[in-house]
Amino acid sequence: MAQPTWNEIAGNTLASLNQARGGLSDARDWMNSDWREGHEPVDHKQRHEAARLIAQAKSLIDQAKNAVRQSAGG
Repeated sequence: MAQPTWNEIAGNTLASLNQARGGLSDARDWMNSDWREGHEPVDHKQRHEAARLIAQAKSLIDQAKNAVRQSAGG
């Protein structure tokens, strides 16, 4: 079997990055879900920090996707 081309590698990399970003979107959605009364987060500050970090991770994934696209001439 021949080794993949860079465009094939970039395509697979982008697919994996899209999956990772989708997982982060799912995590964000869970963080924004309603919860049963009396079962709220113990520390809302840390909940907000987690949400901020999820948004930051999504932004970093977007940067990585752009770099991969550029490396493939796209």
